[in-house]
Amino acid sequence: MSYLVDSKKIQNFTHNVDASFSQEDISTTVEYFPGTEVTYTPTSGASKVIYECDFQVSWNPDARGSYIYGRLQESTDGGSSWSTISGTYASDGTFSAASDYDWFQVRYIFVINSWSGSKKLRIVGRTSSTSQEFTIGRSWNASGSEGSDAPPHVSICSVM
Repeated sequence: MSYLVDSKKIQNFTHNVDASFSQEDISTTVEYFPGTEVTYTPTSGASKVIYECDFQVSWNPDARGSYIYGRLQESTDGGSSWSTISGTYASDGTFSAASDYDWFQVRYIFVINSWSGSKKLRIVGRTSSTSQEFTIGRSWNASGSEGSDAPPHVSICSVM
């Protein structure tokens, strides 16, 4: 997503990439999407916060496993407990045929109410199927070969 940056309206922009990330299989139970967690303190007086996350998904290890149910969670106690932010449920992907082997880029953009103080945010989710998994961060090159791990990119900013 592109923004015309008006320093009076968009402030405290942060971009995070977890350099220690390695691809991860996501199963049928709700679990943390690695590399999507960020700690953030909005600018005082902000009305909204925009959390944006881009990551790669592959069907691997299961065909038809690349259909995602995701959501944004928050923690106000340093990550000891988490709760889903209302209105942030999303589903992405395809589920069209028994031989559906999809690789695709996902972009979640959540515009949420601002808060005071520090808070952790992260994406969690699961696959839509009860018998299949997908992988976050498995990349595929144009040459038809697997690439290195592709970490999620998280951007966050305050909107005045």
